[in-house]
Amino acid sequence: MSGRAFSRLLSTLVITAHSVALARLVHSARQRLRHTLLSASDARPPNERVVAIVPVLNEQSRLAPCLEGLISQPPLVSAIVVVDTGSSDRTAQLVTAYQLRDPRVRWLSVGSPPVGWNGKVWGLVAACREFPANWYLIVDADVRPAPTLAERMLALALQHGVTCGSVALHQRPMPDIGSWLLHPAFLTTLVYRYGVPGRLFSEPGDALANGQAMLLHRRAVEALDDLRSLAHSNAEDVAAARRLVQLGHRVAFWDALDNSYVTMYRDGRAIWHAWPRSLPAHEERPVWRHLLDMALLLGTQGAWLPLFLASRRDAALRPAALFALAVRLGMAWGIRRAYPRRPIWYWLAPLADPLVVARLVTSAWNRQPTWRGRAIGKDVQHARESLGVGSL
Repeated sequence: MSGRAFSRLLSTLVITAHSVALARLVHSARQRLRHTLLSASDARPPNERVVAIVPVLNEQSRLAPCLEGLISQPPLVSAIVVVDTGSSDRTAQLVTAYQLRDPRVRWLSVGSPPVGWNGKVWGLVAACREFPANWYLIVDADVRPAPTLAERMLALALQHGVTCGSVALHQRPMPDIGSWLLHPAFLTTLVYRYGVPGRLFSEPGDALANGQAMLLHRRAVEALDDLRSLAHSNAEDVAAARRLVQLGHRVAFWDALDNSYVTMYRDGRAIWHAWPRSLPAHEERPVWRHLLDMALLLGTQGAWLPLFLASRRDAALRPAALFALAVRLGMAWGIRRAYPRRPIWYWLAPLADPLVVARLVTSAWNRQPTWRGRAIGKDVQHARESLGVGSL
């Protein structure tokens, strides 16, 4: 194959990949749900109650702002359960101090999870069993809930008739350069593959959820075998959403509802090592769909910068390179809303795309995922049992 023919083939593949990504983006935009709730009073359902659950493991340094936000929620949040899966720091003492300020705050210690279990799921199973309710609001310790979060999520769940709803929170990475180069680039990988949040899902394989702030009805919990069916899931939120859609439940992923935000990792290094654990989002999907997703990512976000650099010497590549660049800049402009406070480094994040895509693709085939240093998966459990080693 001549060099000119190869350039044409490469250009065709890149343009095709971007066209598929744009088609998904347009399709998701057409499905967007409109938020019709204009104020907190509009958003407050009269007779519903919610139990908030915060799974923790050594969260002493991050938990206080989360609890500040949760105790500011209105009375429809009837309990705030901090469920611990084996902390060795002073998380328990911190929770005790908040119990003195708000009697809704509860402490539930369930110990380390069984071998092969996702530790967060282990805590959620216990909390739902000990605190029965019609609605559960699952909130990660690094989330900073605004006072309206629970009532707005519940009101929209009732309005849209969903049993599982989550929200795309505002993002506040740490101020180091690494965080601002990597975080937006990693987040953009989801937009290329799945489109924008703010919609109901009809196809299980396309469903997404954000477990940092997820609302579940009791019927959804029961449909997931009281959440035990998620025991070995790497990304339990995505697995829950896809299984529920498959079972006929209505699942929504809303865009930001208020000023709630999340600071996920302490620096760029932590983002690089930890976030790719869940971003591949391959739970409950056939392998071929996952392969197509990775190919799409390689042909779009992973290709634009190398193609743009190569086009400086090969004019045949320039139309495809300029098209890919325009799409990437449009992505950066579109997701800027996820970052209310943006330093200049945000706009340089596309330069990290090739590294981010390579990291995500390689991590997607990790067959031994971990959660907080604990191995997850049925294979781990079966291996221990075959050796005659019991669960913890």
